[in-house]
Amino acid sequence: MKNPKEEAKRWFAQADFDLKEAETCLVRRSFAYACFFSEQSAQKFIKGFLILNGERFVPLHSIKELLEKASTYEKSLKKYIQEGQKLDRYYLITRYPDALPTPSVPFESYGIIEAKEAVEIAQKIKKAIMM
Repeated sequence: MKNPKEEAKRWFAQADFDLKEAETCLVRRSFAYACFFSEQSAQKFIKGFLILNGERFVPLHSIKELLEKASTYEKSLKKYIQEGQKLDRYYLITRYPDALPTPSVPFESYGIIEAKEAVEIAQKIKKAIMM
């Protein structure tokens, strides 16, 4: 097995990059991608945490499920499950037109309210994981 500390460090670095992208997309008013990169950031922070705690392979993509698993290592993460679950809806439908009813397209379907909330949730998860 790879060194868990080094592997987690890689996940955290990518998570940080994704969070910065989410923040940049929010400023640029690219709201669907701000939501998507927020989801990706949170997912990678939690996966890094799980790897750091000995998990070898984490095939989950649901923030809710990842936080439930992570909370078995750190109980305080339970309080983020409900908020984190909101990010689950941004995994696919922010990117694929066929994930939405016609004639909707992702880049026109999200606004500043969803994007701000998504970024804030990802920031909270980062803070909780990196404490």
